[in-house]
Amino acid sequence: MLKPVLVFHLITRAVVVAGLVTAADLSGRSFQSVVTRWDGSWYSRLAVHGYPSPLPVDQSTGRIATSTAGFFAAFPLLTKALMPFGVPFWLGGMIINLVASAAAVLIIALVGAQYLDRGQAQLLACLWTAFPVSAVLTVPYTEAVFTVFAAASLLFLLRRHWVLAGVAAALAGAVRSPGIVFAGAVLLASLEAIIRRREWRSLIGAAIAPTGFLAAVGYIGLRTGRVDAWQVTERDGWHARLTLGRGWPSFLTESPQAPHGVPHLFTAYLAIAIMLLTVAAIALRPPLPIIGLLVVGAFLAFGVGGVSMDAAPRVMMSFFPFLAPLAIVLSRCPSPVRWSLLGLAAVFAAVVGGYYFAYAPISL
Repeated sequence: MLKPVLVFHLITRAVVVAGLVTAADLSGRSFQSVVTRWDGSWYSRLAVHGYPSPLPVDQSTGRIATSTAGFFAAFPLLTKALMPFGVPFWLGGMIINLVASAAAVLIIALVGAQYLDRGQAQLLACLWTAFPVSAVLTVPYTEAVFTVFAAASLLFLLRRHWVLAGVAAALAGAVRSPGIVFAGAVLLASLEAIIRRREWRSLIGAAIAPTGFLAAVGYIGLRTGRVDAWQVTERDGWHARLTLGRGWPSFLTESPQAPHGVPHLFTAYLAIAIMLLTVAAIALRPPLPIIGLLVVGAFLAFGVGGVSMDAAPRVMMSFFPFLAPLAIVLSRCPSPVRWSLLGLAAVFAAVVGGYYFAYAPISL
């Protein structure tokens, strides 16, 4: 079951890299500057310079400014481990992400096989790697490393390996803040196991699961000399606040001729598609932890403002079960149609990645 998934993933990664190389050449930028644009530059700073102490202050507002204190350290530490061997940050990040995304796509297929049939599970994984913003699985972003731990946590949960589920969720939480949602999924599954089967040992996994997130936040506080450094930087520097989605629907009203019109419209339509797929995925009545993940994940992606709306599709990539309805529909198509559509999706992901990382005046 896994071989065609891995082959398609590697082909898709090659197509995305080709798109990034082409975009770099056409834009006159170096390939290195393209793949380290936006979040990649922040992770590079974190790997080389660490966290600021004290936190920088915006002189015009008197509030805490944007800084690396808004990012967790696990991924930069992984890339930094390769740098003494002469591997630059950007290349180390791409190597780590190739390995991590390959592992993630296989685990996603195994998760899908827990409640979908074999072909649908394969397609779930293929849709994830060909998702429109999947270029972030190749460049030095955290989505690949985060998803491999998050998906492993979900797989262990569904197989009732409680301690392993808790450890994997903790590792996910150490990479990205949405990892706390997977810790919540472990707790939800534990409560269900206790109520239905009196599996009290499940509480061990539930206790382990949030430790990675707490350790990451605590480490930032320790390095910056301020306990609430991550929270205040997220709030004041990166404007991450509970908005209940009030801002992004305005993207739908923008003209394509506006300065950011086309990418904003694309993001808005993609967001609508994701929300509809999420509702459909919940209607399929998957296992309870997956329902919890989808509900809380969608709320986190669309209800919390920060870096405008452009990060929401990236957040939802890690809550991959939302793609299950699309996998089911695609499984009913003839095989040549399925693979042709997936191939077109991979090419489209390369075009989107090339545009955002080489040309877009906004962050992805």
